[in-house]
Amino acid sequence: MLNRFPGVAEKHPVWWREIRGMINRLALSPNTQYAAYLVFKIIDTYGLNYPVELSISVQGGHRSTKVVCLNPNVERKAHNRVEGLPRPSVRSNGWLEIEMGEFFNSGLENEQVQMSVVEIGFEQKRNLFLEGIEVRPAIT
Repeated sequence: MLNRFPGVAEKHPVWWREIRGMINRLALSPNTQYAAYLVFKIIDTYGLNYPVELSISVQGGHRSTKVVCLNPNVERKAHNRVEGLPRPSVRSNGWLEIEMGEFFNSGLENEQVQMSVVEIGFEQKRNLFLEGIEVRPAIT
């Protein structure tokens, strides 16, 4: 499977999942609506049946938070805690992605856009391969 990066991070077994990233607004095109996506792959879905909070906050302003399920294949009836939550989609390269949220970049501020993924569950989490958080113009 082709990937644009020579390596990715593998999360070893943990009880708490927290991933954070940031980008300066000056690095982005001005007057553009952007969306951020968590890009990952899973080998084993053990521990992925809990809700995950995705958030984006723009320094000095907008904050967006949503609750999702990272497991694209969990049986909805079997796990009420994730029933009806958004799920990731499969990209053309086989990796999974899920939208974290959107923000508008005026391009005038030297401020950070902060993105986070937080999950606390009662099962050990493993086998999550993180490609990264991708920020790209939103499709309107």
